[in-house]
Amino acid sequence: MRPRKTISVLLVTAVLLALIITDSYAVADVPSRRRAFSSRDTFVQSARPTSKFSQSLAHYTMGIVYDNEDKPNEAVREYQKAVSLEPKISYLHTRLAADYLLLKKEDKAIEELATAKELDPADVRPKFLLALTYTYLNKFDEAQKEYKEIIHNDPESIWALSSLADIYILQKKTDEAAGIYEKLAGEKESPVICFNLGVIYAKMGKADEAIKKLKSAVRLDPDYVEAYIGLGMLYESKKDQARAIENYEKALTIDPDNPNLYHHLGFVYYKTGRFDDAIRQYELLIKLDPKDASAYAELANVYVIQAKPQEAISLLEKALKFETKDASLYVAMGYVHSLIGKNADALKFYNMALEVSPDDPRVHFSLGALYEKIGSKETAIKEFRQTIKLDPNFSDAYNYLGYMFAEDGVNLDEAVGLAKKALESDPDNGAYLDSLGWIYFKKGMYNEALAELEKAVKSDPGDPTIKGHLETVRKKLKK
Repeated sequence: MRPRKTISVLLVTAVLLALIITDSYAVADVPSRRRAFSSRDTFVQSARPTSKFSQSLAHYTMGIVYDNEDKPNEAVREYQKAVSLEPKISYLHTRLAADYLLLKKEDKAIEELATAKELDPADVRPKFLLALTYTYLNKFDEAQKEYKEIIHNDPESIWALSSLADIYILQKKTDEAAGIYEKLAGEKESPVICFNLGVIYAKMGKADEAIKKLKSAVRLDPDYVEAYIGLGMLYESKKDQARAIENYEKALTIDPDNPNLYHHLGFVYYKTGRFDDAIRQYELLIKLDPKDASAYAELANVYVIQAKPQEAISLLEKALKFETKDASLYVAMGYVHSLIGKNADALKFYNMALEVSPDDPRVHFSLGALYEKIGSKETAIKEFRQTIKLDPNFSDAYNYLGYMFAEDGVNLDEAVGLAKKALESDPDNGAYLDSLGWIYFKKGMYNEALAELEKAVKSDPGDPTIKGHLETVRKKLKK
């Protein structure tokens, strides 16, 4: 879920740089309870009418000209000359620091901003820019210190408070971030504050509180597209697909050119079995952006479910014309070819995926499944173990490997651990419960097998394999 007031460090930095580099009262001002600071005020009021000052002002003006022409190297040269003539003007150091940042010379920028702070402790701009620079460098403690200095002098600075909350989010300190936004929401309810608080609640796993805040955001701003998208995603997580669709469709009426909405809607339609609606969404998306490789891939997935492999292959071939470095596309091609029995072609595409992304656990998992299918079990085991090594939370790999051992009646103690590991991430997964129950059956633990398989059938009542395993266990217990 992407907040309107984004926490992207690079974007915020670019915005602040634009504020600093633009030499006008309206744009360059930074709000303060006491007064607004503009670049012209800062320069003129701090200076003395001397010949040296006039020369410095000339270089400063040329620096602005070069900034407007996107020539930061030339601007730096002019600001350096201005600083050498008038080293005690804070704003000159701030302007010079901004261009150092554009040139990715963060150390020099920090040095100039520290000087600017010392020369004019009341000016919030060098503090903000320092905080953003430290955030960009992942020096979050230093960034916090700068924001807290601003807040100490101006406790009502929404910009500083929300930026500090963003730092907490980057540090995964969601409680602290929520505390700041709750304070802001208590002082003034606004759609952006409600939205950001909803995002934080979502990150904390508080779906109901998140939904409540996002609803407040759209109540205050009925055209808040991002809030509708957030609501759709939250309802998806709660398996309330009808409300998810309702919010995505509402967002689409506001922003019909937003490709993400077609992706969201297409996927929910697909999950709910509304395949014709899913196809319509993906076709509209392809018209909107004919080079969106993921749109072709997602549409191909619908055709796979509809048992139309040739249509799926045709779409994936189109996707690969636009994106040749996406391993998932080669994996999808391999999977469709394996479905129609073309295992050699499937292996070819999986190996192409491996060339693109040799450490992608999905690729190794797909290879493991194919090798198991064609009877190369030792190689399959090797691939599944590599999958788990690359991604210790890859639950399907644990389940697949554990079930393989159960089918062969080997490594059953390890198999129990593998199935239980899979269930840690998804305790109600019918396939995982079936694997554990079947492993217990192979170990002769029939009562334990019965309990797990009954839970599996309840979770996935339409799976014939689970039903067959349960019937086998019941017959065994009757004997």
